[in-house]
Amino acid sequence: MSRYVVAVVAVCAFAIRVLAEPLMVAQDDSGQFKGSDHQPIQAAIDRAAKQGGGEVVIGKGDYLIGTSLKIGAATNLTIRGQPGAVLRLPPLPHALSLEAASAGAASLRVDRVEGVMPGMRLHFVAPGKVHPFTGKPAPYFLATVARVETARLEFKAPLEFPAPAGTRLYHEDSPNIFSIRGTAENVVIERLTLDGGRRAGDPKISGHIIGCGVLAEGPYSYERGPTGTPVRRLVVLDCVIRHCFGRGVAMYSVTDGAVERCVIEDTMDEAIDFDHFAVGCRAIGNTVAGCRVGVEMNDANDSLVQSNRFDSCDVGINLWRWCRQPELNVRNQILDNQFLKTRGSALLIRPNTASNVISGNIVRGCGSVGIILDGAHQTLSSNTVTGSAKEGIIVSGDDNVVLGNRCRDNSTAKPGQRENIRVTGARNRVTDNIVGSRVGRD
Repeated sequence: MSRYVVAVVAVCAFAIRVLAEPLMVAQDDSGQFKGSDHQPIQAAIDRAAKQGGGEVVIGKGDYLIGTSLKIGAATNLTIRGQPGAVLRLPPLPHALSLEAASAGAASLRVDRVEGVMPGMRLHFVAPGKVHPFTGKPAPYFLATVARVETARLEFKAPLEFPAPAGTRLYHEDSPNIFSIRGTAENVVIERLTLDGGRRAGDPKISGHIIGCGVLAEGPYSYERGPTGTPVRRLVVLDCVIRHCFGRGVAMYSVTDGAVERCVIEDTMDEAIDFDHFAVGCRAIGNTVAGCRVGVEMNDANDSLVQSNRFDSCDVGINLWRWCRQPELNVRNQILDNQFLKTRGSALLIRPNTASNVISGNIVRGCGSVGIILDGAHQTLSSNTVTGSAKEGIIVSGDDNVVLGNRCRDNSTAKPGQRENIRVTGARNRVTDNIVGSRVGRD
């Protein structure tokens, strides 16, 4: 068979997939897949993946996602919500210890028990085993529940580590709404409301990689970096993501991923996370409110964060290094974003990052230093910082360019000091910046 014929067959096969009827999930008889939980959605995703791609449409209604919706070796897959389609996680099982527990304890007196059942693995937010990568204790350990009594939990095995009174416990294996792994490529999730199940009055538990709206993980290790084909071209578009104990969207070892035009609010971890070995990812045009961190970039390269609005977050954007490979946390661009009333700093660019561009951002009324810039060969230009509780900008590290920034009405740590931009380090070039007075001072 000639190359021309092979190409024509491939194009025709793709056209057939594109023109095929969407796979419809509904809570009435209007869809091929009927139900109000994760099962019909997973069945539709599996069918589309098996046929080489296609479109899954989720009809109006509230769907309880008791098990993560899994996307593995899928390509050319679009999951689209109709107006009113909400995918919701169940409440996070959790408890609070009322007493100090010693290593070897077989039971624990607890309070505020929510949904904990025998057989669950509980995550104790207390120091655990020494992590082989850091050489320090991990910030948690696990124990499996054998029996639940009134105000007391019994465990299948004695606790390996002690935990103080007031320790939070939560279900280690709680689901995410979407879990994307393997060789997934060209996957779009759009026009859905993803609700993490967190309710008013629930404790402030940071779930990390559980309780997320979307968690995508390509293969990697801390020591070796990427160990296989990354997840490619995952796009989360025009979604509302809210009330997550974990991240809104997290991408680990993902290439060319995107989060665009989403509203993300009330997450206990990062709203958007470009994590270990994420390359070429972008966050554009999103509105983020009331989250612990707006965008986390941890060992991410060549990524773009542009034209987003961050309101009332603890931190706006945090760029930092965890792994030790060379050429990490480089060539990222943070452009034209707005940061309003962050409780901490709006922008944290930490040590061991390099060659990043931070330009055209507006910071208003943050509760600490507006922008903290460390690392080397960074460009900080044309940003405006007003009304910060401390300095407008602090720069350390070496060989950075600080150009054309505007700082006014920022306070400082020391009374009588008018410093709006503070620079240390070596060979930093600071030119054409405009500074003004502090709030409430002559």
